[in-house]
Amino acid sequence: MKPFKKITIVGVGLLGGSIGLAIKKNKLAHQVVGYFRTESKIALAVKKGAIDKGTVCFEEALKDSDFIILCSPVSDILKKMSQLTKTKALITDTGSTKTAIAKAGQHLNFVGSHPLAGSEQGGMISARADLFKNSLCLLTPSGKKSAHATAHIAEFWRRIGAKTIILTPEKHDAILAFTSHLPHIVAFSLMAAVPANILSFAAGGLKDTTRIAMSHPKLWSDIFLTNKNNAMDAITAFELSLKKIKKLIRASNEPGLISFLAKAKNKRAGLPQKS
Repeated sequence: MKPFKKITIVGVGLLGGSIGLAIKKNKLAHQVVGYFRTESKIALAVKKGAIDKGTVCFEEALKDSDFIILCSPVSDILKKMSQLTKTKALITDTGSTKTAIAKAGQHLNFVGSHPLAGSEQGGMISARADLFKNSLCLLTPSGKKSAHATAHIAEFWRRIGAKTIILTPEKHDAILAFTSHLPHIVAFSLMAAVPANILSFAAGGLKDTTRIAMSHPKLWSDIFLTNKNNAMDAITAFELSLKKIKKLIRASNEPGLISFLAKAKNKRAGLPQKS
């Protein structure tokens, strides 16, 4: 894979910053430029070595770029894609929902990406070059996208440490509603249910279970609303599960409760240790 002449990263936070660091570490571009909404964030990204330079001018960031990586909340990605009609550059993103993004990118040289890596801790300050090592990245080409573009994007992710799997945008959104979006919905809802005046008694169980409730509200609001129907299906499935355990507890049905918990435990034990 030859180095890109210029890679533009739109939104240099945790994911964008980590991608920039990985690009620089693996010498995948002659120049890395970051697009920011505010001037104050540019200096940190340059200092940490994630980009060569940054700008608050979108047009300047895109000029002569041959690879554009969109690393913003989904609603912002959709807005930015509407401004990319004149570019012939290869484009990907890091959004957590894909159907709406794929539709917006159907007339562009765009192949969607969703790296399953990250943290509830956001921002460039938390970025690191090895974030994607041994991770999984889902690619979501749609329509008549060239196999060459998809292969090029897959090779890029491989070079920074990730394995790739190809899914349709629709299949991606149906799966991630359960494996990613529902856990965040549950974590946020659980914290909302716990009375504020007893938080000083919280132990490891509550803290571990709700760690992802520290995630960025705007980002996750976008995710839930752009995958609304699938999210509702996942919530309904969880409500049915809650009703079942509630019924078992109310009836003091110890055998049934033990069976329910054992099945859940065994399913949890079957989760892959690494992506």
